[in-house]
Amino acid sequence: MSILPSGTVKYPLHTSTDASLRAVESLIVSLVQVSERPSVAESLSATNQAAVYHLEAGGQRVRARLALHACESLGVGREDAVRIAAAVELLHNASLVHDDLQDKDKLRRGRPTVYAAFGQDVAICTGDLLLSAAYGALAEIRDATLLPSLLRCVHDRTSMVIQGQCAELATKDFPITEVVRYERIVIGKSGALLSLPIELAFLAAGQEHWVPRIRAAAHAFGIGYQMVDDLADVMVDAEQHNLNIVLLLEAAGQNTSAVGQARRLARQHLDRAAEIAETLPHQAGALLVEFALDLGKRLKAD
Repeated sequence: MSILPSGTVKYPLHTSTDASLRAVESLIVSLVQVSERPSVAESLSATNQAAVYHLEAGGQRVRARLALHACESLGVGREDAVRIAAAVELLHNASLVHDDLQDKDKLRRGRPTVYAAFGQDVAICTGDLLLSAAYGALAEIRDATLLPSLLRCVHDRTSMVIQGQCAELATKDFPITEVVRYERIVIGKSGALLSLPIELAFLAAGQEHWVPRIRAAAHAFGIGYQMVDDLADVMVDAEQHNLNIVLLLEAAGQNTSAVGQARRLARQHLDRAAEIAETLPHQAGALLVEFALDLGKRLKAD
């Protein structure tokens, strides 16, 4: 599902975004092609090849866009912005590779997953390589005094993702019926890595005091986005016993109105995300606002 704005955005993206995204793509691929003989393509291991294969499948690079937009809004230098964006994208893609392995998913973005194409062992190593490369992306941040806070933030959000993933896997054997528990899991799985790009931009700009507000906005957006995704995947999730807000509400006795309730909850979270993100300085949260508003419009149109 695309979450990029489909119409005319209220806050136009900066004109340098496309060039910066190309720089991000180049950096993330170079970081996973590390080899003792980097000039010889044949020297790349199966893990290196699998990482490149996964990255070349594309994606919307939502987290990179959030990072680049926030960095430029706050006056963070382009090179640092690209490194921050690359770090977050690498973390996100590491989580996708491991998620596909744990769920035994065979397809992603219309092509075989790393797990399906290269096997379980390579998929484990590929996810690990992408995760490690994220820290490598931050290694050349120009102001080394920023690294402790940046690395601490990356670790904290990565830890949240891992905990969220473990909590979601546990629901396959022990289903939940509480919306609050669902939201906590989703904040870890989705919200953490939607918050991270903007958090890192503010840390790089020396404005750490905005971080709690950033988290509130991104976590609300993450929950709303996941609920929209769940609404589209009810049948598949039911077959695979995946966590899904509609199925949860049905299990809690909301059979006649579970879909409608899920839509209302999603809109509430998306509206809250937009409201909070709009208060961030220098319109640094404007792209998150646009994503939230666009998803909200789709809910109303359906």
